[in-house]
Amino acid sequence: MIDYRKAQKILINSKINIKNEIIFANDSINRISAQNIYSPTNYPAGNNTAFDGFAVNSQETNRLSDKNIKKFKILKTLAAGDNPKIKNVKKFSTIEVMTGALISKPFDTVIPVEAINFYPDKKNPKFIIINKKIPKNNYIRFFGSDYKKSEKIISSGEQLSVFAS
Repeated sequence: MIDYRKAQKILINSKINIKNEIIFANDSINRISAQNIYSPTNYPAGNNTAFDGFAVNSQETNRLSDKNIKKFKILKTLAAGDNPKIKNVKKFSTIEVMTGALISKPFDTVIPVEAINFYPDKKNPKFIIINKKIPKNNYIRFFGSDYKKSEKIISSGEQLSVFAS
């Protein structure tokens, strides 16, 4: 058997040449990045919802209270990937939104579905009832808030894992 110091010297003097390779992202977990990776796009690509709920125009809720309640008409449901454009949105309207759905004007805030009161009832909702001021940008993820185009997202020598830091 070789003694410890001699074995250590052999290891230090040995060169291991590991070649770089291009692999699919699915196969990259627990691998080491050979180069810096930069984002090709902004992410998210547009303002979108962080929760399932109902999008409203926050300005329309400014004067609402327990004594001044307003019904907001439900126009449609938007899922992630749906076209968010709606023509002729009347005052006191709302859209049901799923997590990741794009938000466009006049809507600028989201009320989580758990906080919604429906009218006439939950089984056949035509309106939601709002009885308080809702702050602007509630539960909204902003364009490019995770990372911007050309921003370094993985450093050379970084081990790739399931959870990003």
